[in-house]
Amino acid sequence: MLKYLSVILLLPLFSMAQTPNWINKILSDNLIRLPVYSVDTISTHMLYLPMAFGQSNFLDTNGVSHLQNADILSVDLVFTDYPASNNLFALNAARFISLLQLIPFIHHQSFTQWRVIRQMDGKDANSAALLKHGFVIHYRNSVTLENRNKELIQIKQTVTSLTEIKKTNAIAKATASSEPITKKQKVRYWDEIYGSTSSPATPTFYINNRPLLQVADTPFIHLTEFDSSFSIPTNIAIQKRILTRRQVQQYQKTQQLYCLVGPPRKWEEDTPKRSNPSTNAIIALPDTGLLHSLKSLPCKNALVIADVTASMSLYTIQLLHWLQQMDSLHCISTFACFNDGNDIVTEKKVVGKTGGVYTAKYVNMAAAAGLMELAMQKGSGGDTPENVCEAIIKALEACNNCEEVFLIADNYAPVRDIVLVNQIKKPIQILVCGGQIGVHPDYVTIAATTGGSLYFPNLVVKDFSALKNGGVLKIRSLPYKLNQKGMAEVAPGNSPIN
Repeated sequence: MLKYLSVILLLPLFSMAQTPNWINKILSDNLIRLPVYSVDTISTHMLYLPMAFGQSNFLDTNGVSHLQNADILSVDLVFTDYPASNNLFALNAARFISLLQLIPFIHHQSFTQWRVIRQMDGKDANSAALLKHGFVIHYRNSVTLENRNKELIQIKQTVTSLTEIKKTNAIAKATASSEPITKKQKVRYWDEIYGSTSSPATPTFYINNRPLLQVADTPFIHLTEFDSSFSIPTNIAIQKRILTRRQVQQYQKTQQLYCLVGPPRKWEEDTPKRSNPSTNAIIALPDTGLLHSLKSLPCKNALVIADVTASMSLYTIQLLHWLQQMDSLHCISTFACFNDGNDIVTEKKVVGKTGGVYTAKYVNMAAAAGLMELAMQKGSGGDTPENVCEAIIKALEACNNCEEVFLIADNYAPVRDIVLVNQIKKPIQILVCGGQIGVHPDYVTIAATTGGSLYFPNLVVKDFSALKNGGVLKIRSLPYKLNQKGMAEVAPGNSPIN
């Protein structure tokens, strides 16, 4: 323990006067306490610049060159609560100075979010040394034609796969209802065969002679020519006992599941042949957070507004999965998407008149995907801020009788036209995409001002009364307050929480 303390004591002590004011302000106002810091690697590029415990020099600076022309979305200084009696201000100021020396332009972009993360699980020197120390930087590179085309291909592939699954299910249902079962047919629906795997006690389930390989709450895409996928109500899957105990707990709030089955069994053989799931060319969704949030929404005469700017394809694909499931309920009235200006240069983007908003009466998932593709071909957003309020206002003009309004929002993108928020006259249910700590203040402003809500994979925020009463509201570990203009902003880390 003494060697760790000596390292801290021997650090050069940067005084408040020696440290730039913007660094002092970040260290004073942006402190967040978490048990352990978890890195978001899903929705953006991430660069981790590690430092040793108690040190202010970098251990590895590989990858810094990628930041040269990138939009720097957030910078997190990560350290541990040891020694707990020390605020570690001098050490962290030295770390910021090292960052500034390494990346002189790191603070030039006004939309960059800064956080100081104090991990509380480092209770002693040994445990603290095992946790992350240094800077975690989330960034996005400039959009290229290659990247845009790649995202368009992903959308097309998803639509094709979902359409094929729908056709397969319809054919299977029609065949099952029209063809009588004869003695020659070996239809074994929900048949349990023991001893057909490596473990004699493990059952293999067969559905219409086909071995069940996998169960998930999202459709399987890009199957092999021998495999098939179909949907099944969750309660039926539980009744037939094809789910493990863990799966029952995992999917108990899900109304519909998807089954992956292998090729039909040849019953004349003694041992049933079963496809190996690991060899199937299945592309699983890398993230299903948005899909789970969407499933919790009350869908009735709804308007869906989707951000389709660059880097949102991961969430666009999840949205398509949900739209496919909603098609049979006929609960969506209008669909809209936006690209922040149809590729016009930033200098020509006028608040309220940026453009790039596309709306249409909702027909089905495939038609909505076509509108998305059109918007994506016309533009990719360009800079990081986006014309979110303009998109909401234009979409509401196309659907003024809609009862529910859902916004698929990029958590890392500031709202360029937040000054228009008071022109939005209906509650906006915002599904926040990306990030694990807090939410961009602009989306707090929209939800609080319109009487809407914020949806995260494991959290829904509907009550903003604390903000309206002049207090502070904590959302995913970050405190928020309203400023004099009525706009939400991150409150200083030492603000009392209501």
